[in-house]
Amino acid sequence: MNSLLTYVSNLDRRVFTIDNLPEEVIAVVFAYVSRSPKGFRENLAKLLEEGQLQGVRAVSGDAGAERAQKIAGDFHERWVIGYGHSSVAEHAVVHVGIEGISRLASAELELGSRFNSFTEYSQRYQRPRRGAVYFPPELQRDPEALNLYKGLQDRAFDVYEALYEGLVGEFARRVPRRDGESERSHRIRVEKAAFEDARYALTLATLTNLGLTGNGRALRDAIVHLLSGPYAECRDLAVELAQEVAGRLPTLLRHISPSDYLRGLARTWAVGTHGQDSGGARSGPEVEWLSLPDYRESLVALVTGLWLAHGGYDFEEARRRAEGMDSEDLEDMIRLSWEKLTVHDHPHGAFKTVVYRILLRVSEANWHQLLRHNRGADFTYGVPGGAGGWVIPPRVEEAGLAGLLTDFLAYSDEVREKIRGLCPEAVPYCVTNAHRREVVMTVNLWELYHLINLRTSPEAQWDIRQAFEMIDRELRDRHPALIGGARRRSGVEAGPGVGR
Repeated sequence: MNSLLTYVSNLDRRVFTIDNLPEEVIAVVFAYVSRSPKGFRENLAKLLEEGQLQGVRAVSGDAGAERAQKIAGDFHERWVIGYGHSSVAEHAVVHVGIEGISRLASAELELGSRFNSFTEYSQRYQRPRRGAVYFPPELQRDPEALNLYKGLQDRAFDVYEALYEGLVGEFARRVPRRDGESERSHRIRVEKAAFEDARYALTLATLTNLGLTGNGRALRDAIVHLLSGPYAECRDLAVELAQEVAGRLPTLLRHISPSDYLRGLARTWAVGTHGQDSGGARSGPEVEWLSLPDYRESLVALVTGLWLAHGGYDFEEARRRAEGMDSEDLEDMIRLSWEKLTVHDHPHGAFKTVVYRILLRVSEANWHQLLRHNRGADFTYGVPGGAGGWVIPPRVEEAGLAGLLTDFLAYSDEVREKIRGLCPEAVPYCVTNAHRREVVMTVNLWELYHLINLRTSPEAQWDIRQAFEMIDRELRDRHPALIGGARRRSGVEAGPGVGR
């Protein structure tokens, strides 16, 4: 049994970590546990005794590792591919670095499965390098479109740099140093605030880097999503991702192909590409409630769930008791369920029973923020730039720089429409972070607690903070007892930004 210590952290405790095994082998031994009275360590010991894992190392490549991988492969062929037991694939996890893809592609990748985890290069805290832009290969077939596209991307960086310098100067004059803050720290704080607002001039073609951690099932879903989509860059990314991940999960990714269903659906519902008047500046995000559940029914559902979980009642008795209470008593009981929540707590799982549908008209900058740290919201989203209008950051207006940005945005709309007739594949990459799109968010109350808590904090980016302040205000007016514990970070000191 001591040889097991090569692969597990201990032999005698209930909880242990696993190491030095290929990911697919780990998934196989976990799967054995579901069909065997033995534990993970016992099943692993059995494989070792039989010599099936002889020679396996963390960095494999020897005969033992190849043999272990064949065992894993045979198992996955039978259970995951043959019988559709996809949950087995969730135990195989891979970490992937992805560099030099567009912001458009990074969003599509993040939308491929919400069970993947991402950390992405932040334009709020870093200054993109001039010329770090994706060029769709289709542009090569039309020199006029290529020149228009290049001119737009160059001008985007011109305006970005002008906004950045203007905002740095304005903030340096207007924002005093904090007590004990060095001149260098003050300068960094000012620069980061300038990055945050200057980036509204950048397009979705701007390159980004990200780190991805995903299990085999979620990675497969994301790759199929990219393969089945309309963007050549995303399809190429899917092929590269599958090739790299296959080195760690060869069987799980062996049968990946585009979804004929998804591609056929896109063709069936397509109404053709057409221009859309941007409509000029908007004040910021807009929120429209598509489905707001009945307040009393939601109170009853939540109290029923809490009693089912903790009251010792079966479901029918819990619901009968909840339905027999007046609304004020229901509200009082629900307040007890959230009044002691701290900043780092999550509400009870019963909060997931109350579901909302919200139409958001938000800037691309806001949309990318919304994708990050999403724990459970689902999105149906329009094409880039399809909602009309653009957002001008308030601090850009205050600094007297709004004209610079609006002139560029109007120019970008003109160029985009010219390119549409020459190379429609390049059109989405001409949309800027300031342009808005429409997004339908289906979200439960549990996830709204997470998003409101995170996105209304003082250090949150101003654009998405406005959106969730609007959502919070509306629900406090219409569903006060349900949402009352969501906003728990209002007292947190603002982070590196200025002028909040």
